Amino acid sequence: MIPERLGSVLPGEAGRGYGDLTRSLADPAFRRAFLADRHQAAMLRTTFAVNMLRGSEKRNVIPPEAEAEIDCRMLRGDDPEEIVTWVRAAIADPNVEVSLVNPPPKIPNASPPDTTLYKALGEALRRRAPGAVVAPEILVGFTDNWVFRNCGLHGYGWSPFVLEESEWRRVHGNDERISLENLQAGVRCQVELLLDVAAA
Repeated sequence: MIPERLGSVLPGEAGRGYGDLTRSLADPAFRRAFLADRHQAAMLRTTFAVNMLRGSEKRNVIPPEAEAEIDCRMLRGDDPEEIVTWVRAAIADPNVEVSLVNPPPKIPNASPPDTTLYKALGEALRRRAPGAVVAPEILVGFTDNWVFRNCGLHGYGWSPFVLEESEWRRVHGNDERISLENLQAGVRCQVELLLDVAAA
């Protein structure tokens, strides 16, 4: 969810300081604790992951060139060209070329949390997990929703699964999976959502 909203749903003292993150992050102790959670840290800044490296096809041959493809997850409002400029400055090597692999870049955007679809998402999820608090989230992964939004449609990243911490750690990692119970209940929740929206 949007970090400022975390404070309203975290239990007890766990949400202290989340109401005004700009001020709270100026406190070194709060900043250290907040950024220690990788998921929360990724909601506050553009992230980079070097996921693809290419060089020589043989161990004993020095390649004439090498390539690295960096997966960049931009925060909404960040300028892709500014990010490329920053990467070039950080590398600071005239022999290294930095370019966008698939221009034009995907500009981060968002859908409002006050639509009929959003309300239907919340109702369907509460049937799946009674008492669940539904709030917008800055997704640190990637979806194609940016395409739909650019076409004037609303899109939300929504997976009605109830995951343990161990299951969260498997996402896009080793042994990625969800439980059979989650699969069955999640599909049922998706179908209920579609029926609700069709009847609205």
